[in-house]
Amino acid sequence: MAEALALAEKGAGRTSPNPMVGAIVVKNGAEVGRGWHQRAGGPHAEVIALREASERARGATLYVNLEPCSHYGKTPPCVQDIVDAGIATVVCAMEDPNPRVNGAGIRHLRTNGIGVRIGVLRRAAMRLNEAHIKFSLTGKPLVTLKISETLDGKIATLGGRRERVSGVEAQRFVHLLRARYDAVLVGRNTVMLDDPYLTVREVKGRDPIRIVLDSWAKLPVSANVFTENDDGKTVRASLVMGKRPDTAPHPNCLDWYLDHDAQHQIDLHELLDKAAQNNITSIMVEGGGEVFGSFIREKLADKIHLIISTRFLGGGVSITGRWKAPSLDEALRLVDSEVRWLGPDLLVTGYPDYEPQAEETPSAQQEEERNPSESSEPGSVEGVIGHVIYEDQPMPASAADDSRAGE
Repeated sequence: MAEALALAEKGAGRTSPNPMVGAIVVKNGAEVGRGWHQRAGGPHAEVIALREASERARGATLYVNLEPCSHYGKTPPCVQDIVDAGIATVVCAMEDPNPRVNGAGIRHLRTNGIGVRIGVLRRAAMRLNEAHIKFSLTGKPLVTLKISETLDGKIATLGGRRERVSGVEAQRFVHLLRARYDAVLVGRNTVMLDDPYLTVREVKGRDPIRIVLDSWAKLPVSANVFTENDDGKTVRASLVMGKRPDTAPHPNCLDWYLDHDAQHQIDLHELLDKAAQNNITSIMVEGGGEVFGSFIREKLADKIHLIISTRFLGGGVSITGRWKAPSLDEALRLVDSEVRWLGPDLLVTGYPDYEPQAEETPSAQQEEERNPSESSEPGSVEGVIGHVIYEDQPMPASAADDSRAGE
């Protein structure tokens, strides 16, 4: 299953709005076929693996990180191919939360006498396809904040002058993220101060859709995000009341006109709905501070990548603009956090927990329950993607683990 997950990840940035899927066929302890979903509209991982296995698939075990599909989309359903190939057992990491599947694939396999085992490396599988999970269950894209800050929590000097806070390794990581997300988003001030391209240059990968929040549609047409737009993937999001009668369509981008919220800013909920209507399943927010603060205030950030430079600025622009927690008990916490170095910079990745709660010292039993010693899987998706969105959903009755699997 770990190898199937690694295969699935090869499709990162290429399969949306489909999930990333990898599949391996094993017979008599030997691998006889493998495949991964390489692009939306292309053959599914299971089909590729079964084709490679050919007649050797009969009586074999299929390992796949997501429940095989059971509906017609751009390609036929995978489950019938699995049945026709003579597969004896399917080992699956997780159920597909897509309402068009959601246990139907498992039921089809079992109805045709195939043993099914669910839940192997489930946490890793959930984390890999967290955008697919969020989009399937809520109809909204996954929102990730990518924040680069100094040790004292600043993203720019008081004068607004911005310089690259992080190092080369961190910049390469950011471009890897851009290649994986459907869209990146910035505010007007970031464009005015940094004049970014928001494209993928440090690594090999496809450019994301670029969304710019420009409430009054006043950004200059000479900005890089507009002029370097040969792929036609730049979107300018503005307020409906900012649309003037004499305003011509922007020559180098697509315009979205949206309503305002209580702060008379672009309604981010409507923005996410508009993105979902355009099959955008994941958005990475790259700044600036007011935009970060707005997504946090509206409780719309699902995940945060915080890149911390080992430098003090002493004063400057806060990473969350004017947003401030009323008290320590109501401070935003990250759960399921992971920490690693990106060259000289520290990367903290976690999932925001918006529920206010006082800090308590856990008992030994609570600590053991929180971090069971027998678990060897690195991290879980117990933040918004886990216990709020996914694990609160009832599991299909047919998706319970099949004790016959593997016999």
